Amino acid sequence: MALFPAVAYLQPPALAAPTLPPGVDLLLQAYPRHLKGYADNRIIWKDGTTMQYDDGLLKTEDQTFDSTDLEDQINGLLYTPGMPLDTPTYNCDPGTFRCQEFFLKMYGTSEAEVRRHLVPVVWPDKKSGQTKRIWVTSINGVHRHLQAVANELAKRPHLRKYVTDIGGTFNWRPIMGTNRMSPHSFGIAIDINTANSEYWKWDHRETWQLDSVEMNLQWRNSVPLEIIEIFEYHGFIWGGKWYHYDTMHFEYRPELLPPPPKAIEKKAGRKTPVKGSAKL
Repeated sequence: MALFPAVAYLQPPALAAPTLPPGVDLLLQAYPRHLKGYADNRIIWKDGTTMQYDDGLLKTEDQTFDSTDLEDQINGLLYTPGMPLDTPTYNCDPGTFRCQEFFLKMYGTSEAEVRRHLVPVVWPDKKSGQTKRIWVTSINGVHRHLQAVANELAKRPHLRKYVTDIGGTFNWRPIMGTNRMSPHSFGIAIDINTANSEYWKWDHRETWQLDSVEMNLQWRNSVPLEIIEIFEYHGFIWGGKWYHYDTMHFEYRPELLPPPPKAIEKKAGRKTPVKGSAKL
């Protein structure tokens, strides 16, 4: 009887999972209640719709501001937490590249639609022990993240003058001097006390449109690092990181910051109104 050598049948190697483009994973982690995946240069929303990630265009800075895609939003300008080690360089405004299509789909395409999701946050008021209600969106638990900020600030009465008499939260409007919607339009932003902060256009009310003024801005800030760290810890970026400084401004942009604390993130999924405890 003939003997045949044993034949080893090798399994083909498993295909490696496709690598996500830089930044896609940050979006998926930051907005898990809305986004579920990525394929063929498109972000996949949980409702089954998709959105282009990278338009593949080479754009000037102005063109990027006016037609930001999701890749620009994530990778265009790096946002670094903490107090800047140096004044921002010319036109370095990390976080101001915002894909309008993305924010309109997530938070609402009209004032009425955004308003339907606004809920109150209990915020420290001017006098010790007093509070007021301010309104932000409940989408992505922004109200809970901001309530956590308020509760932290309430433990620090020495910061009261910076965070009371706030400039505002929800306001459906374009950014001054542009056709782009402000993040205030989506209920994800707050301006703290305008009297104890700075905004480059207010500092140059009559001349801010002049190139000579814009190119030679002198960065200014009076907001303490303590406030900045509290906001950033809960997912809010700070307008003081910008060459075009807006030190009163904070907006919820978790894709640009480390993940929020697990406990806060877990609560953010609930849609019940906030019962805050902010007291100064």
